Amino acid sequence: MLAKQSSIFIHLNRSLDTDAWVKHELGELGETFNGLSGKKKEDFGHGKARFVTYMNVFSNTVASEKMVEAVEIDNRQHEIKRGDVFFTTSSETPEEVGMSSVWVFDKANYYLNSFTFGYRPAVDFDLSYLAFMLRSESVRKDIKLLAQGISRFNISKVKMMKIGVPVPDKDEQTKIGAFFKNLDQLITVNERELLNDCILCKIETGQTPNFILEVSR
Repeated sequence: MLAKQSSIFIHLNRSLDTDAWVKHELGELGETFNGLSGKKKEDFGHGKARFVTYMNVFSNTVASEKMVEAVEIDNRQHEIKRGDVFFTTSSETPEEVGMSSVWVFDKANYYLNSFTFGYRPAVDFDLSYLAFMLRSESVRKDIKLLAQGISRFNISKVKMMKIGVPVPDKDEQTKIGAFFKNLDQLITVNERELLNDCILCKIETGQTPNFILEVSR
């Protein structure tokens, strides 16, 4: 049930532009990089640099600027940049492996934790679209199939780069990304999941959504 303060009407009525929604493997669109390496326990908790924590990546579609911890500046490490994507490499269940998070900030001396890996797109994505798309059920379904393990599940970077993702043109990305960014501010998690399912169903059956959002307060 939608929040009482808002009424949301979504019209999913425009045919899919197949050229705009061609799928590409992640490996065709960018390259991976590692998180922190060569660190000991005593290296953490102090210093002028910061690193994005595992829970930040796991919990947030768009990484939080606040869920970071201190570490010393180390020029041997890979600095993260705006537009980078982070993926968790392991989890206790296959459903939670390979969770993605997009970094949208311009920060110097920021790194990634050692239990995730980074992905830097070589193409210009709308970051809101990228964040939503990588957490969509259709992409998550393919990622979960890659999980390997018994008591703890891991994912291969090489196999991850074989995942195919939809890449509409930039205008389409911007519309979809803006919609979901606004949606986050308007409705609850459960309501968002219901709408996501509706939108994804339309996309996967050959139509791309034309959003009309009406908010009454």
